[in-house]
Parts: sequence; C-alpha cells; structure tokens
Amino acid sequence: MKHIHHIIPKHAGGTDDPNNLIELTVEEHAEAHRLLYEQHGNIQDKVAWLGLAKLAPHAELIHILQTEGMIGENNPMYGKPAANRGVKRPGVGGRKKGTKWSDEERTKQMEMRSKEGHYDYLKDPARAKKISESKKGSKGTTTGRKWYNNGTKQILANECPIGFINGRISKK
Repeated sequence: MKHIHHIIPKHAGGTDDPNNLIELTVEEHAEAHRLLYEQHGNIQDKVAWLGLAKLAPHAELIHILQTEGMIGENNPMYGKPAANRGVKRPGVGGRKKGTKWSDEERTKQMEMRSKEGHYDYLKDPARAKKISESKKGSKGTTTGRKWYNNGTKQILANECPIGFINGRISKK
C-alpha cells in the first residue's frame, strides 16, 4: 500500500502541488515523519510517525496533541485575548446577574418547588453516602489554614499575621 507524503509538510507551509508530493510505503512514510520530527521537533510529525509506525494507540496520540501540542506557540490561542474576556457570565438559568423575577415567574417557581417529591433526591441516603465517600481524604479549601484574630478582626490564614493571635473571637 502506498501513501502520498508532503515533502514540505502542510503544517510547515507546504502545499498540495504535485512537485511537493511523493509516493511512499507506510514504513517509508513513518520514517520520513520520524526524521522530520528529529530534525525540526514539530509535534505533528511526532504524532504522524508514532501513528504510522503503530508505536502508540490512537488515544495516546490524541493525548499528545492535547498536551504537548497545545503548549506555547503551538496553541492556536497563544498571544490572543480570550474571546469572552470582559464578558459577564450569565446568572442562574441563563439570566443576566441581578435580573428580577416577575411575580408570575416567582409564583411558577414556588409552585414547582413545593410539589411533592421535588427535593427527594436530596433526602436519598444512598446519594448522600456516595457524595460523602467521594469527598473523604480530599483536601478542602481550609486545609493547613487556621483562625487568627487581633481582638476585633478574625481571619483564616496559613501563617499568623503580625499583631494577631491564634484562635477565633469568642461570641459573648
């Protein structure tokens, strides 16, 4: 079986011009991409070589492209601002944050939520146990942090700030 190989790869600016194409066996095609990868270090050549030579499964090739292939200038978004930069995210249900419910909408929501069984999933002991088990052993947001106070203000921090003492302010 023969493959058509771009002498100058398309990712390097090569074209589909017949002068830039050569017919190779699968083994020769894999070797050509290995040599290109060793010479130029381009991730597309590495993936082509590993795939053609059957040295890596398809899932691994995808992983290589998604990790190594997206670093620095290889990332198509490198140096470009995020498309959603500065755009406020919508609030609950796709509404803009701060949007008020109409009286009709509020009534509809209250009726729906007051129906028998609406919150039953929260009372399911099997679900509660599954959630509890999944959280065990994981680090929380306060891991390694302690409460400190200066008599009027209390904070949660990793180290005791100057002028603060260990512990919370008692509520008397």
